[in-house]
Amino acid sequence: MRKNRNHNFEFRLRVVQEVIQSRHSISSISEKERIEHSLVKRWVAFYRKFGAEGLRPKTNRRYTADFRLEVVKTLKAESLSLLQACLRFKVSGESVILNWIRIYDTQGPEGLKAIRTGRPIKMPRKPKSPLTREEQLLEELASLKAENAYLKKLHALIQSEKQKEEKRKSSRN
Repeated sequence: MRKNRNHNFEFRLRVVQEVIQSRHSISSISEKERIEHSLVKRWVAFYRKFGAEGLRPKTNRRYTADFRLEVVKTLKAESLSLLQACLRFKVSGESVILNWIRIYDTQGPEGLKAIRTGRPIKMPRKPKSPLTREEQLLEELASLKAENAYLKKLHALIQSEKQKEEKRKSSRN
């Protein structure tokens, strides 16, 4: 089975219609199309509940903290399956709800309010202001000290290797 493959609306509709109209099993269609069984099952369920619109890809859908909390509480109170919760609340995938449950169980209701969606914000870099002559000299001094320390350690390492080599030669004789 291939993972992380985007399926367009026409493909989803064709797969669902094969399952519904041709009376093929979900398993046989998923094997034939080389996609996950659960994905086909979700598409069929969304099609039966919402029609063809239920198969349209939902991109950048944002859920409020209250909505997330309502979904998790309802799922726990009524012992809904993930697929049933997806259908009832029109959430695109079980993994979204599963993530909300995990956060709710570990952090409580406050954790659902703190969820940030999208790409993480990168820390803006401070523009480098021109350094004063003294700051430039201090940076150069720090760089030279680091280089000097590195060279001293390298020299010590080379000396110790030479001593080991001399000991080996003397012990052979």
